[in-house]
Amino acid sequence: MINWKNPIILNELSKIIKNMPENDDVQKAIKLFYYVRDNFKYKVTLNFSSPNSLKATTTLKQGYGHCVRKAILLTAFGRAAGIPTRLHFVDLKNHLLRPEWIEKLGEEIIYHGYVEFYLNGKWVKASPAYDKELCIKHNYYITEFNGKDDALFTSLDLSGNNFMDYIKDRGTFAKVPYIRIVSTWFKYYAPYILKYRKKNRKTQKTQNSKKN
Repeated sequence: MINWKNPIILNELSKIIKNMPENDDVQKAIKLFYYVRDNFKYKVTLNFSSPNSLKATTTLKQGYGHCVRKAILLTAFGRAAGIPTRLHFVDLKNHLLRPEWIEKLGEEIIYHGYVEFYLNGKWVKASPAYDKELCIKHNYYITEFNGKDDALFTSLDLSGNNFMDYIKDRGTFAKVPYIRIVSTWFKYYAPYILKYRKKNRKTQKTQNSKKN
């Protein structure tokens, strides 16, 4: 899924880091982070029925993705640029989720993905999930990356409200742990989705009955 050798990835990379110093991994990592963060809108999709849905090239072609998909794409770009890059997964609790989201998918984000670049002798974390436009719209701190310090979600939003808690570390991975991710997603999210759909069917049935 991190198909960084694919010609589509390599061709796009050549455009992104054009005219950049060959040996400046920090500046390349910064450039790639902002490219993925803002050029690919954050969009949650539940289509993970096959590994193809999470491929770096799929996200590149579609132009959007959720945290895991954007992390996979950034990992592909990092490796294609010659930077050691890996995935890191955690579980989050987002205190600012809308009630309808919580009803449908729960209040935790399971297997949230971000990237770690190996720069100047250490692994540096970078989460490209939320694009700048989304952060401005929802009053979140914009995740900035300088190639030296970890760039992750903040615990508070710009108004001082509780925002994001990191509640479980799932570990770092060189490859996408697809089966582990999907099985854990299904175990957590399926009960919420089924209950939500059952409620909607019941509501629809009641409305149809009133119309008749």
